[in-house]
Amino acid sequence: MGQALFLFLVASILSVQGQRINSSCECGIAGKNRRIVGGTSVQPHEYPWLVALMLGPKLHCGGAIITDLHILTAGHCITFGVHYRDLSVYIGMHDRLDASYSVLRVKYGIKHPKFTSNAVRDINDIAILTLEKKLTFSDKIRPLCLPRKDMHFHAMPLTVAGWGKTRQGALASSRYLLETKVQMVDSEKCQKSTIYKDNLVSDTMMCAYNRGKDACQGDSGGPLFATHPFTKNKKWYHVGIVSWGIDCAKPEYPGVYTTVSKYIDWIKQQTRDGVYCV
Repeated sequence: MGQALFLFLVASILSVQGQRINSSCECGIAGKNRRIVGGTSVQPHEYPWLVALMLGPKLHCGGAIITDLHILTAGHCITFGVHYRDLSVYIGMHDRLDASYSVLRVKYGIKHPKFTSNAVRDINDIAILTLEKKLTFSDKIRPLCLPRKDMHFHAMPLTVAGWGKTRQGALASSRYLLETKVQMVDSEKCQKSTIYKDNLVSDTMMCAYNRGKDACQGDSGGPLFATHPFTKNKKWYHVGIVSWGIDCAKPEYPGVYTTVSKYIDWIKQQTRDGVYCV
C-alpha cells in the first residue's frame, strides 16, 4: 500500500509538471569553490551551469544548462547566418586555455516562434539548444533552476557572468570566466531612458545595470541569475538572458535582458525529452 501510494505521488508530480524530474539532483547549487565589463574573476566551477557557445575557435555566445539535455540561450545566437549545428558547446569550463572542459555538439535548436530582430533590439530573444549527448551532473556541471512565474527579483543583487569582452571595443574575449553584480532597473525608468523610449523595451524584457558594470560582446545568451530569499539552500534562479543594449556599461543605456519567467510554459514544452533537477 505504502509503495503504491509513493508511486502514485511520483506519477502525480510528473503529470502536474509535465516534465521528468530527478529528485536525486539539485539545480542552482553553486560549486564548492567559491560579455562582462567591470567583472571579477570567478572561482573555478563556482557557477557550474554556465556554458560557452563556440563558433570554431571564437566565442560566440553564452548559455545556461537547464536540463540534462538542454541549454537556454538567446534567439539571436542562432540567427544572422549562424546555424545551431555550427556551434560547439563548452561545458565545465573556467579557463579557456585549460582543455579539461567537455565539448558537445548541438542536435537541435529552436528559437521562440515570435522572435524578431531589427537594427536596435531583439524581441522574444530566447532559444533552446538540445545536446547530442546527455550530461552527467557533478560539482562542475549542474543545471540552473528555472524561476516560478510568480517570483520577483526587484531590489535583489543579480549576477551576470561570461567570457565576453571586458570593455567596449576590446579585441579579445576574456580568458577566464568573469562575473559582475547588477541590479534591476525600474521598467518605467528604463523605458523612458534616452535611447530606449518609444516602446523599445517591452513587458517581456527587463533592464539591469550597475555603475561601470554590464554584459558586453560575447556574453549574449548568457544567464542573469540570482538567489531568492524564500528558497532553501541558496538556490540560484535563471532570471534573464543577455539580449541587447547600446555599447557596454553606459549609465544612460542599461543592459536589456529577456525575462525568463515570461517564457516558462514555452521552455517546458520544448524540453520534455530532458530531465530536470529539483
